[in-house]
Amino acid sequence: MNYDSASVHQGQGLNTMESPSPERPLVSVVIPTYKRAHLLRKAIQSALAQEQAGELFEMEIIVVDDCSPDDTAKVVAEFPGVQYLRLPENRGASGARNAGIKRAKGKYIALLDDDDEFLTHKLMVQVPLLEAHPEIGVLYGQSVVTGGETPLLLWPQWGPSGNVFEEFVTTTDDFLHPPTWLVRRELFEQAGFFDESKAGMEHYDMALRIAALTQWMFLPGGPVARGRYSQQGLWYSTIANGTNEQQLPMIVEAALSRLPATADADRIRRKARAAVCASIAHQRWWAGGGLEPTKAHLLKAVREASWLLQEAVVVEWLRRIASSLALSSAHPVSAVKTFWREITNAAADGEAAHTGSSRRLLGELLEAAAISMKRGSPRMAPLVAVSALMNDPGYWAQPARLYSLYRAWTQDPATTADERETPCRVRRGP
Repeated sequence: MNYDSASVHQGQGLNTMESPSPERPLVSVVIPTYKRAHLLRKAIQSALAQEQAGELFEMEIIVVDDCSPDDTAKVVAEFPGVQYLRLPENRGASGARNAGIKRAKGKYIALLDDDDEFLTHKLMVQVPLLEAHPEIGVLYGQSVVTGGETPLLLWPQWGPSGNVFEEFVTTTDDFLHPPTWLVRRELFEQAGFFDESKAGMEHYDMALRIAALTQWMFLPGGPVARGRYSQQGLWYSTIANGTNEQQLPMIVEAALSRLPATADADRIRRKARAAVCASIAHQRWWAGGGLEPTKAHLLKAVREASWLLQEAVVVEWLRRIASSLALSSAHPVSAVKTFWREITNAAADGEAAHTGSSRRLLGELLEAAAISMKRGSPRMAPLVAVSALMNDPGYWAQPARLYSLYRAWTQDPATTADERETPCRVRRGP
């Protein structure tokens, strides 16, 4: 795109610096927007409200209008110190971000979506840390997420620091919220800009590419941004319509292709592919139709890569399916055994032979079903538990497993994983 052809307005307020002081680094806040004039005003105000701007750091704010048909230009005009760039055609959030980053003059880039907000201390906390740690390329942290049934007051609870590529590529559950990031500008040039074909997941793809180049630092201790959860948003729609499911494996495989041909890299590849399988199962469970679509995905995955039956994150999803089948059946043991046969038949059709114990898998499926039935069908639960012991001799050969089952059986039923989790866990940004 020739950005010279875009409509550009630059205000002359205090937030736009021609020559930032060498003692005060310039931060470029890039806000892509499309048809959200009613929310954009709050996003801009949150950037303008940054504490110690002009003292610890200088700031420029660049709003990139992705060819909105609403009053976006009028909203930006309310803030004379804010730069306004209107694209001649709609490019999506990634295209708008890229245009803003390329226009930015700052040492650091802060990304802010038009429906999110910075908390007032974000840059005051983050800029001095990047200044003091030249080895760190990106700071990221925690958000408050509102809009769902239960607000998430501190999300994520934790994130890795240092050389984070392995953690990022093998933790495909969402924990990355771009408005919490502060990035050295040159990293976008080195890693390549946002991929405009990855709508809804572009920031995960970008995070993997940057993580291959530099260290990240996670800041715990409280949120630095506020996000909004919405089922009308892009990320939710891409999960519901299957776009996310198609893109996630491609993004992860592209990242894995950059690894060397070593045994340790093979370990990472295997772990990452198992995580992708589990993440897609989670998406189908919450937003893609529930039990049957999730079951179909898992059986297909096992058919294509039977080694997945040795991965705990995949087995945990098989246990969940078995529990649901048992709870909905008048013959829970038979229902679980039928599912187990489907799994073993799928594994037999796979490219590689499954080396694990199929009897142990049956025992684990029945164990999960028995534990879940303690609350849902307490009279049938003992029968299922006994069936687990009878069908898997490993319980008797391994006292630790038998004790684990005993503890799970005798403890009061805790809140199930299904009840603890929320659809926000599959998000790729609020």
